[in-house]
Amino acid sequence: MRITQLTRALNLFLLMRLLQFLVSPVATAATPLQQRRPQLLHSRSHAHQKRLTHSMDQMDETCDTPGGSNPDPGRDTATDMQNSKAGGKCDIGAGRTNAKLSATNIAQKAACDAEQAFGTQQSAAAEVAHMVKQQLADRADAAAKAAEAALSGKQQVVEQLEAELVEAEAVLRQELECIASAQTNLNSAAMSASKAEEVMTAMQHGLKIAEENLNHAKATATGAQQDLDEKTQLAEVARKRIEMLRKKHLDYCNELQKIKKAAYKAFCAAAEARKKARERRTARSRRRRKRQQTAAGVAGVAGAAGAA
Repeated sequence: MRITQLTRALNLFLLMRLLQFLVSPVATAATPLQQRRPQLLHSRSHAHQKRLTHSMDQMDETCDTPGGSNPDPGRDTATDMQNSKAGGKCDIGAGRTNAKLSATNIAQKAACDAEQAFGTQQSAAAEVAHMVKQQLADRADAAAKAAEAALSGKQQVVEQLEAELVEAEAVLRQELECIASAQTNLNSAAMSASKAEEVMTAMQHGLKIAEENLNHAKATATGAQQDLDEKTQLAEVARKRIEMLRKKHLDYCNELQKIKKAAYKAFCAAAEARKKARERRTARSRRRRKRQQTAAGVAGVAGAAGAA
């Protein structure tokens, strides 16, 4: 019964510490886990010793009380069997223990359970620390992504505002330039209106002169029309004469071509006649030389015969 109560107390203590780690990981991560682990283990060991001492005192009081019995012996037996299977540095048989166990055996059992609980606490602390690190890493990653997204959004907003500011400044400059240009145009328009009045006065005076010039131009145009008619008649006569001359020129060109062809034929005939006459003279010369050579040969033969 004492061992069962001690085991329950240890399990309850470890469960409370585990829940404390899981509920407040941020407070645990305020300082580096490697620096806080020795302090946490020391504080847990100290608290565990206090709880163990208090549980042993309660078990002694229960054992000393007459008629004290285990309210659930089957459950205690199962728990003792599980503890014997878990195994540690101690090997105390599981089963129903006598209520009159000596204080020495109880102390040894408590020491073994404390060492086993301390080892389990260290492994649980390491696992919880790993879980805390993983949770903190996940939270830091999520926070970094959220911060990056927020930064990107703010950066886009800032860039958009800067672009809108630049565009607004450009529009403002354009409007100011338009206002200055409009003022300049207004001044120019006023000056132009003044000059237009002067020009209109001058134009009215010029209109009278233009009417006089128009009448003079009409008279000149009438004379020019008459002159044009005369020139048109002369041009018609000249055109007819040109057509006649072109016709004569064409006739003379045709006759010239015919004369050229006849002259070419005559030239070819004369060349052919000269060639034939030259050939006849050459033939006569050849026959004459041949007769002379024959006569000379006969004379030579006769002279040779006379000499013999």
